[in-house]
Amino acid sequence: MITRPLISILTPVYNQSSYIEQTIATVLNQTYQNWEWVIVDDGSTDGTGDMINSIKDNRIKYFFQEHAGRYHLTRTRNKALALCSGDLIAMLDGDDYWPEYKLEVQVKDFDSPDIVLSYGESIIVNDHGKKIQYTTLPADRHIANNTPIGSSLKRFLLKRDCFIINSTVMLNKKALLNIGGFIDAREVAHDFTTWTRLSLEGRFVGNPLCLGYRRTHLSSWVYESNPEVIMNAGIDFLRDFVLVNKQKLSDLGLLYDTAFLEACWAKVNPHAHYYTIAVTALSCGSFREGRLAFKKFLEGDASLKQKLIYFLVILSSLIRFDLVNLLASFRATAEKLMHAHLGRFTRRRTDH
Repeated sequence: MITRPLISILTPVYNQSSYIEQTIATVLNQTYQNWEWVIVDDGSTDGTGDMINSIKDNRIKYFFQEHAGRYHLTRTRNKALALCSGDLIAMLDGDDYWPEYKLEVQVKDFDSPDIVLSYGESIIVNDHGKKIQYTTLPADRHIANNTPIGSSLKRFLLKRDCFIINSTVMLNKKALLNIGGFIDAREVAHDFTTWTRLSLEGRFVGNPLCLGYRRTHLSSWVYESNPEVIMNAGIDFLRDFVLVNKQKLSDLGLLYDTAFLEACWAKVNPHAHYYTIAVTALSCGSFREGRLAFKKFLEGDASLKQKLIYFLVILSSLIRFDLVNLLASFRATAEKLMHAHLGRFTRRRTDH
């Protein structure tokens, strides 16, 4: 007998009237239909709630709260989690969207009881829906699949790199509740804190196909944040993570010297935040903002490679055409084709 578990889709939303129609459409069009959608509206004033309530589908459960703001966003997610009935939790923000096969693909990943998180590759788009970047899985399969358990910490803990995109994620609800829900830490997004903590609980499944579209735009709260503050808050979280989970890390054979970790964290460029701002601004046609943001990024990384990219930024500003993201798109496509070719070559060798 084939089981069709209930999937709870979890969405916090605030003033997303420009994008929520597309988000709604991609949920309704899923090939897997046994879902409920828990939406917590954080006090929208732009008609977002009216647009959601206009959809007559009893699987959509809409809740309105007074505006708590971005500093309490993780608490809002935990409020939504408490309202979910499914055994699996699918993550979706109000300005992101999915391919129609997303839920159908991922529900199968949880046939094994030790899987706590499933995710995939993603397409980053701007506010107009234009493709900016394609994100792939880590090349190291042990890191990508957290196998053995704790392997993903090589990216989370050592490099402070949240390589798992929120809109592609599906979670084992029991495992999430076992760690207390989404991990709330000052100035640190829920994805980095929660995925890091879940890496001690079980294996991940990294699917090598697009499972979500993440929208990034200049109005995103992340562009209003101080990168140094975010950097320091992330390090504070990791220090506490290592201290609180010392025994669990030891049981898994993961022994990290404090001095070694501090040295790794010191190598992370806090100005990398400005790189994201720059490429997003360029993709939106905001060339002056892109140029200024990239110049700020160079304060933390003035390597020859980045100086060459800055030249492309300046050239893009002069001709009013985004060369930086165009080049990145060509590169991502080439890398994906190369990985696919290598995969076929490896399978042929194995078959022989």
